Amino acid sequence: MRSWATGVGVGAVVWASLALRRSRAEGTYRPAAGETWAAITGASSGIGAAFARRLAADRYHLLLIARRRERLEQIAAELSRQHSVQIETLPADLACDTDIARAAQRIGELDRLALLVNNAGFGTVGAFAGMTATIQTDMIRLHAEAPARLTRAALPAMLARRQGAIINVASTAAFFALPGNAAYCATKRFLVTFSEALSVEVAGQGVAIQALCPGFTRTEFHATEQFSSSGKRLPQTPAFLWMTPEEVVTCSLRALGRKVICIPGAVNRLIARLPAFIPSGMIGRAANAFAV
Repeated sequence: MRSWATGVGVGAVVWASLALRRSRAEGTYRPAAGETWAAITGASSGIGAAFARRLAADRYHLLLIARRRERLEQIAAELSRQHSVQIETLPADLACDTDIARAAQRIGELDRLALLVNNAGFGTVGAFAGMTATIQTDMIRLHAEAPARLTRAALPAMLARRQGAIINVASTAAFFALPGNAAYCATKRFLVTFSEALSVEVAGQGVAIQALCPGFTRTEFHATEQFSSSGKRLPQTPAFLWMTPEEVVTCSLRALGRKVICIPGAVNRLIARLPAFIPSGMIGRAANAFAV
């Protein structure tokens, strides 16, 4: 028994080491010289808005995409006052096929697009069979189809210039199979795997790919109608587990071009490695027991 446990422990350490090595990409991303643009989805609040503020301060022109026109216009006005950059807004619901097409077309038209941040998303809590099919398919379209189509729109020009970067905002949930979050975990896992595969495809061609996997972040994420309509709430989460959107963005940009998988925060990186040591079913049952 002891030798078996030792073998499992050694295997887990080796796996973690290899996973960390795979998460590193060659080179370091540097933005292109001159007039450059960044496109950000889900830009009206939270991590998306934090990316917008940071990139405007770094002198990027911005294409801001989100559902809420008024919030987009407020952020655009704020950043226009503070920084001498161009700000373009595109109100769109990226769970809608026609709006994905509009966003993809505009992204493909942008000259010198240096960075695409696929950030738009939402969360729910509840049994898969207990929620409407519409909510589930909207999540799959928003978290998986939209990033894939927008990436396809942006990537050819980046490869032609041998310059650019794409950040797909996933989650530490991508590393778990959590009851009550089946579609959410699966779609976030898609973003991680998609980013890893894409980074291999474009290696050596001047384009950086990143799957950004934040943990608990102080945003409006848990205040959405989809999340609150589940009738459940998060258990009391220790303060040390939370990060601000600005901290997440800083970690992301520092790692861009060095790590394909970026997990902000040392605690989150440890949490993401739990499935290497604890069976996923056990983690799922524990999470379900703590749900309120």
